[in-house]
Amino acid sequence: MPDVLNIGLSGLSAAKKGIETTSHNLANANTEGYSRQRINQTTNTPVTQSGLIHGTGVRVVDVNRIHDPFLEKKLTSTISAHEYFKERNVQMEQLENIFNEVNGEGMNQLLNKFYNSFRDLANQPENETVRSVVRDGTRLIIQDFHRMRETLNAMATGIDGKVTNEITSINQISSHLAALNKKIAELEANGQETGDLRDQRDLGVRELAKSFNISTYADEKNKFVVFAKGVGPLVIGGISQELKVGKLAKADSANNMDGSVEIFVEGRPNFPISGKFSGGIVSSLLIARNEDIFKLQNKIDSIAYDFINTVNAIHRRGFINRPIEMDAEGNPIERNGSPVTGINFFKHLDSRENASALIDFSEAVKDDINNIATALEPNSPGDNRIALAISKLQHEKILNDGNSTLEEEYLSVIGNIGLETGKAKIDSEHTEGLLAQTQAIKDRLSGVSIDEETANLIRYQHSFEASAKVLNTVDKMFETVLGLGGRG
Repeated sequence: MPDVLNIGLSGLSAAKKGIETTSHNLANANTEGYSRQRINQTTNTPVTQSGLIHGTGVRVVDVNRIHDPFLEKKLTSTISAHEYFKERNVQMEQLENIFNEVNGEGMNQLLNKFYNSFRDLANQPENETVRSVVRDGTRLIIQDFHRMRETLNAMATGIDGKVTNEITSINQISSHLAALNKKIAELEANGQETGDLRDQRDLGVRELAKSFNISTYADEKNKFVVFAKGVGPLVIGGISQELKVGKLAKADSANNMDGSVEIFVEGRPNFPISGKFSGGIVSSLLIARNEDIFKLQNKIDSIAYDFINTVNAIHRRGFINRPIEMDAEGNPIERNGSPVTGINFFKHLDSRENASALIDFSEAVKDDINNIATALEPNSPGDNRIALAISKLQHEKILNDGNSTLEEEYLSVIGNIGLETGKAKIDSEHTEGLLAQTQAIKDRLSGVSIDEETANLIRYQHSFEASAKVLNTVDKMFETVLGLGGRG
């Protein structure tokens, strides 16, 4: 009798645990990152009595979560890839908007108007209104060069802010993962269940994977390690490695901008690790800042510098649009230190660096539109050779060692941005599909099916009721036995 009673109690306990686990699954059906749990049960050790083997019931071995480590690693790597291309698509679209020639007067249209205004001036070299049009049109070009450079600089600065926020988030997640590692180790040492905590840890790892490529493993001491590929371990068991950001001077920065943000390991401020990260948001942001934006800044500076120099080289040969006194030998005479020739149209720059931000009129042209030269010889009212020569620059191959015009070079810049943006968009959509596919596979494996859990709940309920009936039967048997003893 006692054996039958213990068997019934073991069945009652196992069914109760099954109901608890199933209820827990149903309660967390909509919990992000939750993996459904199952009880593992086995028969108790049988005993031999009077030469016969007697079963002793059932026992619950443990409660385990349905989880595939390989699938989890694939999910984290897919997350890193998607976040990389997703952020790259965002950055490239912003760059494309800077050079958008569709919704307004872009640089290409302004340059065309600039050359056309000099053609008009060549037709009417004495017309002050046309001179004003030349200067006003040029002012729009100057403003657009400034706008492009300032916007590129602002984008780089904005990326610095995003990187700083990412590092703050990374440190918080790493610290949280270290705390979970400690708690999991403590509970498992006492034989307690840690499925929910492991789900939280996996969710934290997936959040960290959004920032860069990571891998996870258990070391020789069975400590859970989170490893940033190319950088090193960020979490080892209950210890997390903190990252820091610092601002560098222009000469030390990766993008030639003062105050540029770089990433360091706490305690090692002289060894930046920014360039070692791969995948994820951090790498995408730094590549956009140090490569895409940096190249565009240099390209726009180069175009502005060559534009300035080619126009100035022709303009310096011309003479102002005023009567000029000549000496006995036929040389022009300057009065009050005011030059009559050799005047730059644009302010002279010594180098290409930051040319798009520094481009401006020369002081002479800024002060007086009559200093815009049209004539190749002094006191030649109808002479238009200088204005005509400047207008012809539109079709002169003056860039890339004589292989492209200014317009072609600028359109090449825009075309490359468009190609990179299109590629980033395709890659983003492709990795989004892969991520959705991987997540769907994981959900099918580890996700909670309400229909399945409801069926399990009914099954465990029937098992519980059956075990309770066993106990009730045993109780009646005891009553019968005791009743027989009383009648004797």
